[in-house]
Amino acid sequence: MQRQNQWVLLMSTSIVSFMSTIDASIVNIAVPKMSRDLQIPNNQAEWVVSVYLVLICVLLIFFGKLSDQVGRIRIFQIGTIIFVLGSLACGLSVNLPTILASRVLQALGASMTMSTNFGIITDIFPLSRHGLALGVNSSFVQVGNIAGPGIGGLILSFANWHYIFFVNVPIGIIAFFLGHHFFPRPKPVHGHPKIDVPGFLTYAGMILSFFVVAFFGQMIGFGHWKIIGLMGLTVIFLVIFILIERHQKEPLINLSIFHNLGFSFGILSAMLVYMCGYFNNVIMPFYLQDRLLLSSGIAGLILMAVPIVNIVSAPTGGAISDYIGAEKVSFFALFIFIVPEIIFILVTPQWSILWLVVGLALFGRANGAFQNNPMIMGNAAPEFQGIAGSIAALGRNLGMSMGLALATSLLYHGISLKAGQRMTTYPDMHPNWFVFGMHYAYAFSLGLILTAIILLGIVLRRKQRT
Repeated sequence: MQRQNQWVLLMSTSIVSFMSTIDASIVNIAVPKMSRDLQIPNNQAEWVVSVYLVLICVLLIFFGKLSDQVGRIRIFQIGTIIFVLGSLACGLSVNLPTILASRVLQALGASMTMSTNFGIITDIFPLSRHGLALGVNSSFVQVGNIAGPGIGGLILSFANWHYIFFVNVPIGIIAFFLGHHFFPRPKPVHGHPKIDVPGFLTYAGMILSFFVVAFFGQMIGFGHWKIIGLMGLTVIFLVIFILIERHQKEPLINLSIFHNLGFSFGILSAMLVYMCGYFNNVIMPFYLQDRLLLSSGIAGLILMAVPIVNIVSAPTGGAISDYIGAEKVSFFALFIFIVPEIIFILVTPQWSILWLVVGLALFGRANGAFQNNPMIMGNAAPEFQGIAGSIAALGRNLGMSMGLALATSLLYHGISLKAGQRMTTYPDMHPNWFVFGMHYAYAFSLGLILTAIILLGIVLRRKQRT
């Protein structure tokens, strides 16, 4: 394949990756306006966010396995069209049932593209440029993950919430036709795809029970007996899933893929980094708008420091990883995370706003340099590239979900410790309680980064010995 065609295809897949990722977070900032316009309670408007994220996680592995059998390009292109149609339907929605149904359609398309984009990139680029290509794609994915509140705030400053979805339509159509023109023609499919139905059903049950724990645990507390019971149910589903997969001829996930320590610890460390990124998405907008009393527009501009730096950092880190290895680049990037985490642990309203901009920019620098996708895909055998890409995307989405639950729970637990009573809302009369809760949550976030450093340190040590 000609080099210029490779880059056109990379842009096509990366643009769709950006759109499908950003739609997991951009809606958060529009929830209050959607609640008023649709005349529904805020907690029902939150379903618009939740249904998208949950369904993607349920379907990712299914489409990753299917793409290995019928072709990744075919699944990706069909997914792009479905995502565009879902986005159009979301923008045209005028009540809760229609927008929820539209989000289901959107999530179906997004799961098809997310499960195949990494595998497509490793197919069309030679091994010597996997790091650079996946690094470019990572910049789109990571910017989509962390830029949602900022971009959403900017769109809402001059248009209504419908345009958060409408903007996907022309961009998605362009990406589809670029792919249609430049992608290699998919090979004909012979025979019927083999689907591991028992494995998929137990996997879906595990994911659904996990999300119920994450969402309702924030409301009633993770120590509540109902939540503990659901945690137990999640573990039971996991055990049954593993038992089924070990005895299936065509399992949903070939568990031998996890025998590679670089792959397994790469997934875990990526999840930890995405969890930390969501601490910024959840806590920092509160701090900027409710504590520092900045407008949503100014807050959005400040939060854009992360994706702006990330755009440059990710492809640079990817190019370097082609020479020294993705694990080394990612390991060093984790140490950069320590600086912004410490700033967020110590910052007070008396500090100059410049400290926050520096902290967020450094976070973007580290986030971009962390080469999770080249690290994960590089440790997966060629026959596992499709399912490896799906597992990488699943790890990202689970990390985001766990980050959302942890950030919210730790923030209000810290506020409650300071108040001496259970708190579940912003303490208007005691704003310094919020600052204490923020510091408390970010201290835990720093612990997540230190854990990731240990995991990748073990991987590098093992590689040096072999």
